Amino acid sequence: MIRLFQSNWVAALLGGLLYLGVTVLAFPSASQLKASLPEKTESGFTSHNEPSWNFRNPELDQMILELQQEKELLTTREQHIKDLEARLKAESAELAGVTQTVARMQREFDQNVTRLKEQETTNLKRLAKTHAAMSPAGSANILKELPDDDVLKILAYLKADEAGPILEAVGRLGKDEAKRAAQLTDRLRRTISPTSGGK
Repeated sequence: MIRLFQSNWVAALLGGLLYLGVTVLAFPSASQLKASLPEKTESGFTSHNEPSWNFRNPELDQMILELQQEKELLTTREQHIKDLEARLKAESAELAGVTQTVARMQREFDQNVTRLKEQETTNLKRLAKTHAAMSPAGSANILKELPDDDVLKILAYLKADEAGPILEAVGRLGKDEAKRAAQLTDRLRRTISPTSGGK
């Protein structure tokens, strides 16, 4: 029997049986392992026998919550910026419309001013011809009642040989009118002639 125990085969068989026995006794069974693992607790931990995607980590949950809040904030800001952009475009379009309206009104105003100046020039030339055709005394009596600026405009369209007798007649109407005739003559001297060449 000693020989049997000294055989390699018996030694290997005996070693294998001892290994299996120690392994069974040293390691707990699966039911003992399951009983020793923690179940889901208030802190969010789950037992290890569940799939990994069911595992909850409170710090990770907090980070996800913060990211969601930041995303909502960014979405709100983006919408606010889009609203401001739309408002800016609308106000820009309104400003462009107002600018065009002002430019159109300015053109119309300039055209009206030009037309009125042309009409005034035509009327002043006609008045100057009328006063040239009148007697100097009759013209002086009419000019006496007009403001100085209007008198100057009429006299500016008269030739010198037509304006001279009229101013002389204005000066003969009295001391105040003579002073006025002198002022009109001085202002007429400084006035730029409305027509170059023949009047």
